[in-house]
Amino acid sequence: MFHRHTTLAIALLQGLLMATALRAGELLDLSVSQQNGVYRLSADVIIDAPAAAVLERLTDYDHLTALNPSILSSEVLEAPPAFDARVKTLIRACVLMYCQRLQRVEDVRASPNRLLAVIVPEQSNFSVGRTQWLLEPQGTQALVRYQAELAPDFMLPPVIGTALVKQALARELRTVLEHLERLAQPSPQPP
Repeated sequence: MFHRHTTLAIALLQGLLMATALRAGELLDLSVSQQNGVYRLSADVIIDAPAAAVLERLTDYDHLTALNPSILSSEVLEAPPAFDARVKTLIRACVLMYCQRLQRVEDVRASPNRLLAVIVPEQSNFSVGRTQWLLEPQGTQALVRYQAELAPDFMLPPVIGTALVKQALARELRTVLEHLERLAQPSPQPP
C-alpha cells in the first residue's frame, strides 16, 4: 500500500515538474560560451504562439527592429541564388558603458520549421557567423531551438571581458525571445 502511494506521489510530482518546465515563454536552456574569439549561443524556449507565426515574425526582415531595440534598422538586399534573402541590419551593441554600432549582413534560407542565416564577412563587422532557428510545433505553441556562433571582426577594449560579453549576448537573446513571443501571438478576436 505504501509503495503504491509513493509511486503515485512520484508520478504526480514528475507530471507537475514537466508541466512547469514546459510553460509558455519559459527559457528551458541557455548556454553562452567563447573559444578562440568565437562566441556560441544556444537556447531552447517554449513560445506561446504557433510555429508558423514565429517563423513569420523571424522572416519579416523589413521589421526586425520590432524584435529588439538594439536593432536600429533592417533592410532586404538582393540575395545570392542559394538563399531566400540577404538581410542587412545595423545594431547598437553595448557592454557596460561601451557601445558600438555594428553592421551585420546575412544570407538567409527559410523552410517551414527552420531558418538559417550565414554572415557575409566582407560586408559585416563579424569575421564569421551562423544562426539557426529550429521550430517544433507543440500544439498552439512552438519549441524554439536557437543556435548561433559569431566572431567579432573588431577589438574589444581590454576592460570588457569575455564574461561581460557573454552576459550581454544572453540578455539580447532573451529580449529577442520575449519580443518574438509577444509579436507572434494571435490577435484577440472581437466578441
